[in-house]
Amino acid sequence: MERMCSSMVSSLGSDTTDYVTSYRPSLLESVKRTDQRCKLGLKGEQLPFEGYDVWNAYEFTWLNSRGKPEVALVQLKIPVTSTYIVESKSLKLYFCSFSNTSFQDQVKVIETLKADLSEAFGGSVSVTLKNPDQIFREGINIQGGESIDDLDIDISEYHIRPEYLDMEAEVSGAEMLYSDLFMSLCPITGQPDYATVFVNYSGPLISHRGLLCYLVSYREHADFAEQICERIFMDLIERCNLEALSVGLQFSRRGGIDINAYRMSGIKAPTFVRNWRQ
Repeated sequence: MERMCSSMVSSLGSDTTDYVTSYRPSLLESVKRTDQRCKLGLKGEQLPFEGYDVWNAYEFTWLNSRGKPEVALVQLKIPVTSTYIVESKSLKLYFCSFSNTSFQDQVKVIETLKADLSEAFGGSVSVTLKNPDQIFREGINIQGGESIDDLDIDISEYHIRPEYLDMEAEVSGAEMLYSDLFMSLCPITGQPDYATVFVNYSGPLISHRGLLCYLVSYREHADFAEQICERIFMDLIERCNLEALSVGLQFSRRGGIDINAYRMSGIKAPTFVRNWRQ
């Protein structure tokens, strides 16, 4: 019998969401990647980058065959070639629907997740379940590189300004840069999303101040995490004439889920490393 947690009124005066606690894959809501990529002038199947997205869901539980709760972190790896992305709140509701559903074993849980999510994303999704001990052993780390956050800048524009991006004098090289100051807005709820941004490149050296101003200019921009990563990649390639580029955004956990997007060309794909904000 399907169960549903009762809706309650929050202290802020708005209704909270009803959470289905019996398995229901129909909760997943997909969004076409092409709808977002058209805004960047990207059409067809040929993309100027490779990449993948990693989603980590920290609030996942189900019942074993004897009714005892089990818990794990769910890690998804989605190819950049998938037809869709999935709206994160719908994914949270989908995961919640496992909470009072019994499965024979963990293998069956993974098989169910993989089948549902591969259909929802329109591509082959890798699914890994990690137990608490494994998460503790992996710990928190950093990708490395040079922070640009201590630079002294003046800025008052908080809508995307690609013109901030500039090259230094005609000098080429290779750098790995990062910033923890990135913020954008969720296109569904309008809530703030915070991220660490990694830029690894070779070619004409990028102005660090210009890059920081550009990243800060996203503070009032509403968009999906994957789309933001692709926009940053395209702006850097087009304005800085780079030979090779990798862009990664690792977003803070919200609603029990963190989203990590990586796009690259001419550089080996980075490996996801959980950072301080996740």
